[in-house]
Amino acid sequence: MTGRRPRPCIVVTESDGPGSVLASALRDAGVVVRMLPVVAHEPAPDPCALDAELERLRDFAWVAFTSARAVDAVCGRPAWTAWPWHTAVRPRLAAVGPVTAAALGRYGLPVPLCPGLPGAHHLASAMIAAEGGAMSGRAVLWPRADIARPDLADALRLAGADLVAPVAYCTRPGRPENAAEVLAELDAGRIDGVTFLSPSAAVNLAALMPGGTLAPLARLTLVASVGPTTSAALARAGAPAGLEAPARTAGDLAAALLSYFGSSERRQT
Repeated sequence: MTGRRPRPCIVVTESDGPGSVLASALRDAGVVVRMLPVVAHEPAPDPCALDAELERLRDFAWVAFTSARAVDAVCGRPAWTAWPWHTAVRPRLAAVGPVTAAALGRYGLPVPLCPGLPGAHHLASAMIAAEGGAMSGRAVLWPRADIARPDLADALRLAGADLVAPVAYCTRPGRPENAAEVLAELDAGRIDGVTFLSPSAAVNLAALMPGGTLAPLARLTLVASVGPTTSAALARAGAPAGLEAPARTAGDLAAALLSYFGSSERRQT
């Protein structure tokens, strides 16, 4: 055996939502987890725009959700809870992937349209197909993050949809108090992997690194990504992902990491 530590030490760069799921799964498997929350989420500073759109749910053909956080931000609003979801024909619900669909399920909502492949492009395609190939005359409500990519909006508008996109929550850079400590551990070779669950995590951690780049990570540790969009952001920040979760969920990323480090341990025995 080499002098490798008996348990891998992995950094998780988000503390709520998928970050919490990832950290719990790793800890349950005996991994040493170091939390470095470089992403923070906050309610929309002024919910009036969102509430105004929710008051007219009858006007929408669809409500599209591209994150579980948007589900949580919307489903507690008074106009939403007052709507007869189990008897109304419209609006229909659409979820970008299984995690977002599961979030809707926790609120007891009808099973939404959820494409087999996650991602905004696939969600838009599934919605357009459900409307017979065009969205003309269909109004779509998309409660979104303040920094959401425009892919869904662009695809639906191109198909003729009238898209309304109020901000449901905001994403901000986190300023973890232990940043200097974790970066020192990384530089000393005591971190076996750094995980990223969103493009924001890549951008925000890069801002804390010397030179504003993630390039040192590729030399120092395993860079692990939840999916292609996050991997693209990591590559732009200078640290291409060495591991990517095939199903784009926090649980899947945990499984991929455990498999990777299990295989690494076996190779060293």
